[in-house]
Amino acid sequence: MTLKTVARVTVSAVVLLVPGLVLAGAAGCSSDSPTPPPAAIPTGIAPTEASGVPAPLADAYHATITRGTARIRFNDQASFASASGRKQIVSISGTGTVDFANSTSQTVRDVAGGGRSEILLIGPDLYQRRVPPADAPNSTRWTRVVPGAGGNNSVTPGPGTTTQPGAGDAVALRVGFLSGASTPVTTVGQEAIDGVTTTHYTLSVNLDAAAAQGNISATTVEYYKGTLGTAIQPTEAWIDAEGLVRQLRVTVASAGSDNGAGRSEIVRTVTYSDFGVPARITAPPADQIAPG
Repeated sequence: MTLKTVARVTVSAVVLLVPGLVLAGAAGCSSDSPTPPPAAIPTGIAPTEASGVPAPLADAYHATITRGTARIRFNDQASFASASGRKQIVSISGTGTVDFANSTSQTVRDVAGGGRSEILLIGPDLYQRRVPPADAPNSTRWTRVVPGAGGNNSVTPGPGTTTQPGAGDAVALRVGFLSGASTPVTTVGQEAIDGVTTTHYTLSVNLDAAAAQGNISATTVEYYKGTLGTAIQPTEAWIDAEGLVRQLRVTVASAGSDNGAGRSEIVRTVTYSDFGVPARITAPPADQIAPG
């Protein structure tokens, strides 16, 4: 496989995976009234007796999704090597809004050297369209991407639809990961995220445990297991004094060969703010979806 081919494959994978890093709300989220958040993160947190995971970290998933919505910004840095050892780097960044309660998100992303696009994630379905320069009208129709064979929410593609196994869900860098928080956990220390004091943790996420609770899908677990070779995902989380996730970072790396050929690494960072912001995210009207 040539470097050019590898680049196309990797860019395609990153483009499909990025919105969820970002965006997707976890399955099984509740829209019930939020419970009062913890008053503060105490100094020198002791691990909980049952799991060995500090309580603010163990509770962060539920504390965050009960706020309903949030603004997000995200960044993906992907690096990979061809069979000849040549390295390629792909960078994607963007901003948007996520609705945890309804499993929806709306984001605009920029692929370095590859243009700008708008992404809508509505449950398992992903809609995307190109965003033209600011001085040009946006007449581009949406393309719908739905889970195909192998996804747990398979549907029959219709007009304007392309099929990608698990595409709407495998984009997943989700707060739902934290429901699988497990040891070892390291408390790195206090750090400011957007001026908010947080506690920075490094931890292991048990993807099977998160999936068993319904907070990430089997398709997502399959992707990460296939890349990592394990159900344990190294993760970093920054939790504020109210127990909310302010930043989440996941590093997905494949080993490649002994000389490094074929090795890839994607570092995904999502920052959350403005919890409870009004959000009404819906699928595009049928007449705005490109015919297939």
